[in-house]
Amino acid sequence: MRRQDNKYYKQVHSQVLQDVLLRLDKSYQAFFKKIMNYPRFKRRERYNSFTYPQYGGFQLKDNKLVLSYIGAIEVKIHRIPIGTLKQCTIIRDVDQWYCCMITDDGIGKFETVPITNPVGVDVGLLNWMTLSDGNKIQNTIDFEAQAKKIKEFQRRLARKKKGSKNREKARVALAKAWRHVRRCRDDFVHKASRMLADEYTMIVFEKLNIKNMVKNHNLAQAIMEATWGKLRLYTAYKVERRGGQVIVVDPNGTSQKCSRCGVVAETKLDLSIRTFECHRCGVVIDRDLNAALNILKLGLEQAHAEAEPLLVRHRISKFQSRKQEAHVLIRG
Repeated sequence: MRRQDNKYYKQVHSQVLQDVLLRLDKSYQAFFKKIMNYPRFKRRERYNSFTYPQYGGFQLKDNKLVLSYIGAIEVKIHRIPIGTLKQCTIIRDVDQWYCCMITDDGIGKFETVPITNPVGVDVGLLNWMTLSDGNKIQNTIDFEAQAKKIKEFQRRLARKKKGSKNREKARVALAKAWRHVRRCRDDFVHKASRMLADEYTMIVFEKLNIKNMVKNHNLAQAIMEATWGKLRLYTAYKVERRGGQVIVVDPNGTSQKCSRCGVVAETKLDLSIRTFECHRCGVVIDRDLNAALNILKLGLEQAHAEAEPLLVRHRISKFQSRKQEAHVLIRG
């Protein structure tokens, strides 16, 4: 079917439709590489964003965002775009609309800084983040209270008649509750990653296989709430912009190995044992701190071997091209 023959397609910019096909192609490529599950069909209500891949389909003039086939929209500029506008994505978040712009600021690679203050990071559930210098950061978000509110909204939604206006209101209220939880987590992780980027020039994380870890149904919910993947992602791009390094190492054996003499424990330590005792050198140390020190050693060995740092990146290569995002909140 040609675009001109469909009354709905005719109302959409041609490059926006082409971008939808590119997204579908990326989803199938990820499926064949066994990175993601089989692409799921998205009906109209679940498709929450569209993209203008080139400047011209969109323009930013006098605090107004001009979109082809839509018109001029007044906006609140959250971050002023710097450089040449390249791409624009309109995102719907429940009852709010956002615009994410990608610009080319002309800045090449950031100059790397010398490793003066490295740190190893051990993440966990009891101690959310343990640093090799002895500092511990706890996750202060009250997940139980948030889960209680969400369950109440879910019960309200279940009692509503399908297709009614009250059910739609209940659905929006539940979506807003989930949005509040997501924003609380993102805010906390952003602050923690900013602290790491400000204080350390090289940060070493353990490469955890979260997909296999959540198969333990007793700990799956707690693992997902810990947002370890977001912590690595947010820290990586903040440190990279400052010329630092984020290195990911294999965590195998970091909790069973002595950080002082390097001997491996004879028996595997149970998760309930929070103290590591070495039978050779006699050191007694906190289990998480011992793991963080071992992670730091592995990271320094990798860095000194002149191995290219493995930076954790998003599926979209926005950090690779050093392009700055400008977030624009659309009124209405």
